[in-house]
Amino acid sequence: MFVVPQRPSNEAERLKFLFSCGIFDTEKDERFDRITRLSAQFYDADAAFIGFVDDRYQWMKSVHGGGIAPWADRDQTICQIMIASGEPLVIGDLQSDPRLEGHPALPHLPFRFYAGVPLMTEDCITVASLCVLKHAPQPAEEFELSPLQDLGAIAMDELELWRRNQDLRQLAETDSLTGLANRRAFDAALERTWRRFQRTQRPLSLLLVDLDRFKLLNDCWGHQAGDEALRRCAPILSEAGSGSEDLAARYGGEEFALILPDTGGAQALETAERVRSLLTSARIPHPYGIDDLVTVSIGIATLGPESAGSPETLIAQADAALYQAKQQGRDRSVVYTAA
Repeated sequence: MFVVPQRPSNEAERLKFLFSCGIFDTEKDERFDRITRLSAQFYDADAAFIGFVDDRYQWMKSVHGGGIAPWADRDQTICQIMIASGEPLVIGDLQSDPRLEGHPALPHLPFRFYAGVPLMTEDCITVASLCVLKHAPQPAEEFELSPLQDLGAIAMDELELWRRNQDLRQLAETDSLTGLANRRAFDAALERTWRRFQRTQRPLSLLLVDLDRFKLLNDCWGHQAGDEALRRCAPILSEAGSGSEDLAARYGGEEFALILPDTGGAQALETAERVRSLLTSARIPHPYGIDDLVTVSIGIATLGPESAGSPETLIAQADAALYQAKQQGRDRSVVYTAA
């Protein structure tokens, strides 16, 4: 009977590496498509794919052939066995192999033969899989594994190059004053997160955070004092998010943004109140602030499974809620409602 494998002991390091790559929910890329195409052709397979596995999902960066969903719950994949073991996996007949008895995905798969190799970092951390599948069963002992391992190594080289390029992009997309993501990085991250929302239909929330009476702070104490307030607010935004893919950014001027994937309205409001609480504890001085301290107004918008719109819609809704927070007296969080 199939049992969901235990997470590997290096799960935290594995996820840290994956998320540092910034590869989830990105567009098709010929560098990876070439590898799945060659894999399918070499083995005369009906399908081949490269799948990255995070804490919840397996997402297919490249698929050649039909019958492969663009994503799947991690616990309902076959590749999770390789993620747990770090070893190649060859199954001659998915329907009769005793290791897979009762596996929830089998009734939905049009394939009988499966062969996969793990994509591993230099530190032996398994982050993805390269797999080939066939509609007909095939004796596992007759499968020549080494060419698939070579192709998997090439795929891993491409991922390492992707990650290094991501590091260079991050340097260009970091706000020099606060160290947070800049507006360019925010726009790209929101687009990626939007694609993830469309794929998973899990809620997506956005916080727009504006420092109250920031102009008065600059006018009274000078721009250096204003810059210092912005610098001290930045780590608060980063600390307030709880998800591994949350992104804090300097949206512009004295305004910050916090993207919260897989986060519903109630949890987003909790995050906003945590921002305000942490800011109170930081005690950043302000000549005309409440208790002579810097405060913030926060607008919150959330998209759920039934929501329509676009990334621009989400921004507009959060901005409308932020405006309402300002109108109601500042130093508060307001959740957008259509009314």
